[in-house]
Amino acid sequence: MMRITRYRQILEESDINIPGLMLFGHNISQNAVSPMATHIHKDCLEFVVIIKGNECYSVEDESFELTGGNVFISHIDQPHGSGYSVQGVCEFIWFQINALIEKDFLGLSAPFGQMLKSELLNLDTHVIKTDKENISLLKKSFENFMKPGSQNRLHAISLFVSFLSKLLLNRNHSGRDDELMKNIISYIDENIFEYIRFEDICMKHNISLSGFKHKFKEYTGVTPRSYINEKKIKKAEEMLKSGKSVTETAMLLSFNTSSYFSVMYKKYMGLSPSGTGKSSVTDH
Repeated sequence: MMRITRYRQILEESDINIPGLMLFGHNISQNAVSPMATHIHKDCLEFVVIIKGNECYSVEDESFELTGGNVFISHIDQPHGSGYSVQGVCEFIWFQINALIEKDFLGLSAPFGQMLKSELLNLDTHVIKTDKENISLLKKSFENFMKPGSQNRLHAISLFVSFLSKLLLNRNHSGRDDELMKNIISYIDENIFEYIRFEDICMKHNISLSGFKHKFKEYTGVTPRSYINEKKIKKAEEMLKSGKSVTETAMLLSFNTSSYFSVMYKKYMGLSPSGTGKSSVTDH
């Protein structure tokens, strides 16, 4: 049954009525929430498409830091969650696919359905990068599934299959801008204790300030400052748990004031710095 709130909409199998598509949801988190417990989806692959913000997912002993444009995939019956990381301020669409369905998979004729199922079942990665245009297809697909009428449903499934096909086709693509953004993100991560000036980043990587801000948001889904703040807060969590004070942590991470640090910490972690270590674990 359809579950709808202002910031979270979930369509279940009975709402979708397309063989193989078991769940389709859209979520906007304006504040950090508790970590997601490890769980599985029986007979299903799950895809989480990050539109904006940052998320962390874990599979077995591996953890994956995700940003806008990243697609996280858990394979059939594979336990996954967010480990001990809170779920951050972000927007994402997720869906579950049963690729073991024998007949009329995603409404496709047998040869095409079988080809797509084979691609899905042979996926050997947990993270794929996609682009704004492809995410737009997925968002429009979800919006059409939310509308009544057979024409909207037909449009929705065609958009969904187009998204999935493009995602699988381009999963090994890595362009010049991707390499530039990976280098910039590495620079930020390596200098997270400093006050990071955008001008320094631009000079080091030979890019204009406007070009840097545009490309960074396009690649990650968030502004450079939001990305930096969230990275600093995650580092702050480690430092606070090790026994450092709020003031010392704020100073070492180059926040202007401890009060601003506390505001940012609560925004991204869902609790005050002094409450670190007291969070609980939840599920989807």
